Amino acid sequence: MKIRKYFFTMITLCLLFSGIMAYAGTETILTVDEIMDKMEETSPDFTTQKTISEMILIDEKGNEEVREMIMFSQEGEDGKSSTLMRFLSPKSVKGVTLLNIDDGEKIYLYMPAYNKPRRIASSSKDDEFMGTGLSYEDMSMDYEDKDYEKNLLEETDSEYIIEVFPSEEDASYEKIILHVDKENFYAKKVEFYEAGSELTKTLTINKIKVDDNDKVTPMEIEFTDIAENQKTKIVMKETENNIELSSGFFSIRTLSKPTL
Repeated sequence: MKIRKYFFTMITLCLLFSGIMAYAGTETILTVDEIMDKMEETSPDFTTQKTISEMILIDEKGNEEVREMIMFSQEGEDGKSSTLMRFLSPKSVKGVTLLNIDDGEKIYLYMPAYNKPRRIASSSKDDEFMGTGLSYEDMSMDYEDKDYEKNLLEETDSEYIIEVFPSEEDASYEKIILHVDKENFYAKKVEFYEAGSELTKTLTINKIKVDDNDKVTPMEIEFTDIAENQKTKIVMKETENNIELSSGFFSIRTLSKPTL
């Protein structure tokens, strides 16, 4: 009788274990579009934003230059973003202002020494911005653009690895690789490849803040120019969302104003 009870118990456990394994096998596998949708869901909800941050330039010898900057951004009804960024210090770059309209459709640079805004031509979008290692295109590119072709290359225990192909004819990059955190759904690392699949730059989010609604805000970003062996860190100090901005704030007229 005890033997029969033992076998009955073992069969029951085996059936239970098989059921658990079968259930685990039906775990939902996300598509690329679903992953991108979840990334959008974790992005902070705001129409306008003001941030004050430090930009730390690190050259190939490890020397650092710290710049303070203020940035305003706004998302339009069409989903396109406009930004205005101004250096506050040191004196050598104070007042230099960059205006990016509608995801880089128009980019303007204002330098106090010349006292006149200059539009950045499409042919110059891959030029470096103020010794940062970042090009004008880097500062305006939306690598999560839904119109870009995307493929899921790999899924690990901690991340999704997604291949992105920019669709613009004049894009500087042949492809971009996103490393998406599986827990919080944000691109914790971005790799930029030029023609010939050569890795030239990387962007890494070193620190994030997650609010009560699971919205993710990057707090420290590190951009590495592999060819030049230099890094640019951006550390967020203050952030305000949904601030009031005039309807004409993101315009050439604002660029040369002494205060924003």
